[in-house]
Amino acid sequence: MKRILPFFFSLIFVGNLCSANVKNISYNFNIWNNSTPIKESPEIWAHIPQVLKEAKWILPAPNDMSDNWNLFSLYRETFELKNLPKQAIFCITADQSYQLYVNGKYIGRGPARGFQKSQPYDEIDIAGYLKEGKNVIAIRSYSSGHSTFGYISQGRAGVIFGIDLGEKKILSSRKTPCVRQDACDRDTVEQSIQLNHQEHIDMRKSPSGDWKLADFDDSNWSRVESPRNWNSMPFYTYEPRMIPMLENYILPAPKLIGQSSGKAYSEADRYRNICELISKESSTHDAVSGGGTIKVVPSKAGEFKSYLFDFGKVVVGTPILEVSGANGGEIIDIMFSEKISDKLEPKNEWNTHSAPAIANRMIARKGENYHEFYQIVGARYMLLRVRNNQDAEITISPKFRWEAYPMRDEGSFNTTNAEVNKIWQACRQTQKICSLDAYVDTPYREQAQWWGDARVQAWNTFFLDGDARLLRRGIRCIAMQTVPNGLTYGHAPTDAHHCILPDFSLVWICTLWDYYWQTGSIEAFTTHKKTIDGILSYFDGVTNPQNGLASHDSRYWLFLDWTNIQRTGQPAILNLWQLYALEKIVEMCNAEGLNADAEKYLKRATTLRKNIEEHLVDSDGLVCDGILPDGKRSKLKSIHAQVLGRMLNLKGTNFKKACDEILLPYLRGEIKTHAAPSTYWEAYLFEVMIDEGYGKDVYDYILKNWKIMADYGTTFESQSGADFNSTNTRSHAWSAHPLYLLPRILGGVRQTKPAWKEVAIKPLFIEDAGDIVYPTPQGKIKVSWQKKPDGTFSQKIEKPDSISVRK
Repeated sequence: MKRILPFFFSLIFVGNLCSANVKNISYNFNIWNNSTPIKESPEIWAHIPQVLKEAKWILPAPNDMSDNWNLFSLYRETFELKNLPKQAIFCITADQSYQLYVNGKYIGRGPARGFQKSQPYDEIDIAGYLKEGKNVIAIRSYSSGHSTFGYISQGRAGVIFGIDLGEKKILSSRKTPCVRQDACDRDTVEQSIQLNHQEHIDMRKSPSGDWKLADFDDSNWSRVESPRNWNSMPFYTYEPRMIPMLENYILPAPKLIGQSSGKAYSEADRYRNICELISKESSTHDAVSGGGTIKVVPSKAGEFKSYLFDFGKVVVGTPILEVSGANGGEIIDIMFSEKISDKLEPKNEWNTHSAPAIANRMIARKGENYHEFYQIVGARYMLLRVRNNQDAEITISPKFRWEAYPMRDEGSFNTTNAEVNKIWQACRQTQKICSLDAYVDTPYREQAQWWGDARVQAWNTFFLDGDARLLRRGIRCIAMQTVPNGLTYGHAPTDAHHCILPDFSLVWICTLWDYYWQTGSIEAFTTHKKTIDGILSYFDGVTNPQNGLASHDSRYWLFLDWTNIQRTGQPAILNLWQLYALEKIVEMCNAEGLNADAEKYLKRATTLRKNIEEHLVDSDGLVCDGILPDGKRSKLKSIHAQVLGRMLNLKGTNFKKACDEILLPYLRGEIKTHAAPSTYWEAYLFEVMIDEGYGKDVYDYILKNWKIMADYGTTFESQSGADFNSTNTRSHAWSAHPLYLLPRILGGVRQTKPAWKEVAIKPLFIEDAGDIVYPTPQGKIKVSWQKKPDGTFSQKIEKPDSISVRK
C-alpha cells in the first residue's frame, strides 16, 4: 500500500466449524480488554505448556538489554535418545523472532507477530526429525532492537523454549549454550523504514563447521543461567499463534538473464547500505541466458562482476548462497527488486518512497560457504555483485526458500479464455506472497498488516482456501493496539503513530462481520465488543452537533482511498462507512438473537441514517461527497459515494441515474472523474455492479486494466506501477480481488447466508466453457458450463446438501 511518510488473554483453541477449511476459534483474553488491575490467579497461566513454565528467557552474554540492536544470536540444545518418541511437541517463542533447525534440518520460523503482554508461542511436533543417539536443536534468533511496522520493541531480546520427550524427559531453556553472532555486522541500514536491517555476514568470523549439527563443538559458548523467568515482564502471559506455521520449500533456481562488469566504488569493501553502494556503480547488464549456477572468473583489483536473475514472478522467502572455490575475502552482494529497465537495470529505490533498500552481503571464507539469510524478502529480480575475487574462480549457486502462509488451492478457476485465466493466476500468486504471519500489503517494501488491504485479502483467501484463521489473527492484533480515545491503528503491531486511520477502524468493525459471514461464528464480535464501543465513542466525540455527521480530525490520517476524495468538513465516505459498520453489527446481532446489543447499535444507526439521508442525499438522487468546512453541501458526487449509498440503500437515492451518469461511463472509459477509485477501492464498485446485473461491464474492465499485471505475474499497487520510474509496488494483494470476483461473475455463485448455508446462482456465459470450484465451510461448490453447437449453454452444478439455493 503506497504510504505518505511524514518526515513528518489467555487463549484457548476450541476446534473447527463444520469444516477442515475454516477454524472457529474462541478465546478468553479479558485481561487485555480493560485498563484496571487484575487479580492474579493460576487460571491466567493455566493454558501455557509446562515446558515453557520450566524455562527461562536466554540471551548470550553480555545479557545487557540495551545492547540488542540488529543482533543475531545462535543457540544449541543437545540431548541423547535411546528410544524415539511418537510425539515431541517443541514449544518456543522469541523476542523478536527465531529460525529453528533440528539435526541440521530447517523446520521454520516464528513466532507470529503480536504483543509481548500476551506473547505468541509456537507448538511444533519435531518427532519426525529426531534420531536415536545424539540430537541437537539449533536456533538462530534476531532482534532489531527497535520497533518496525510489524513489531514493537519492549527493550528485550532472546528466546525461550522447551520440549517434552516423554518418559519424564523435559528439556527447557535455562543454561542453553548460546553465542552472539559477531560475524554479522550490526551497523547496517534498515531495508526500509518499515522493515528490519540488511544482513551483512563475514563467513570468516562464523563458527568453523556447521553449528546446526549435533557433533559441532560448542564448548566455548556461554552457559550462564538466565535470571529472567518465563512470565517476567513484558512477557506477562502467552497465547497460541492461532495460525499454522509458514510453509517452506526450496524454489527452482532462478534464471540468469543479465551479466556485466565494471569499476567498483572506492569504499565498497565496507558500506552500510548495499543498495546505495550499487547506485554509485553501473547496474545495467548485457542479456544472457543461463541457469542458476554461475562460475565467476577472477576480476582485476577494483572491479566487480554482476549477474541478474529472474524468478519469473514475484516470490517471497529467504535467499540462500552456496559458494565454493573461494580463497576467502570475496564479497557477494545481493540486491532485490520488482522492476528492471530495458537495459536490464534493476530498480534501485534506496533513496525514494519508503526508501526500500532490500539487500544483503556475504564475505566468503576459504573453501565452501553456505548461508541462508534471515529476513523474509519479496521480489522478482535478484542482482548478485561479486567483488574482491582477483585470485580465484568461484562457483555461486543462488537459491531461494519460499516461506509464506500455507495457502491451499481449494478454489480454482479455468475458462477457454487464456487471458482471463492469466489474470486470475496473477491474482492468485499475489495473494500467496502477501500472506505471511499476517495479511501484508506487499512483501517487498513494507510487510505491514494494513487493515483496509486485509479486508480485501480475506475475501480473496475465502475463495482460494476457505481459511478464516489469518483474518481472525489479524482482527485480534488490531484490537490489541488502540489509541486511548478508542481508535485502532491502521496496522498493528506498529510504531507508526502517524498511521492511525479513523476509516480503517470502521473497516476493522466490518471485518468482524466478514468473519461471521464466512464462518457463522459470532465469537469475534462478542470478544471485541469493548473495542467496537471504543471506536464508536471516538466518533461521538467528532460528531458535528449541527448535522449529526462525523467530522475530519486533523490529528489523524483520513485515508478513505488513494484519490482526490473530500476529507475536510464532514466527509460522506467516512459517515457512510460508519453507518455500514453499524448496520452490519445490527444484522449480526439480530441473526444470533443478541437482542440487547442489536437494540443499542440500531439506535445509533437509525440516527446516523436519518442525518445522512437528510444532509448528504441531493435532490437529484445522487450522494454528495460531504459537508464542506463552511457548512455547505459539496457539489461533487464521487463514485465512492454512489457505491456506498447503494450498499446502504439510502432513501432518496436514484441508483439508475448514478449508473447511467457516473458508474457505467467510468467502467466503459467514457468519462473521467474528480476522484477515480484506486484498484483497491474498485473491489467495492465491482461487487455492487455485479449484483446490479452489470457483470459484463466489470468483466470487460478487468480484462482491459489487469492485462499488464497478468503479463507481469502479480498485481500492482496501482496502474502506475507499470511505469519503471514509479514507486508503486508490483506485489499488492489489495488489487488481487479478481481472484474472487471473476468466479463470481462467470459462475454466478453468491453467498446469501452465514457460513455459506445458502447461495444464489446466476451465471454469465461470457466464455465458451469453464469450470470453477468454490470452497465453503459446508464443502465445495463446483460449477462448469459448455457452449453447445446451437449456441446455447449446458451447465452443471455440484454442491453439498447442506447448502440450499435461493430461488
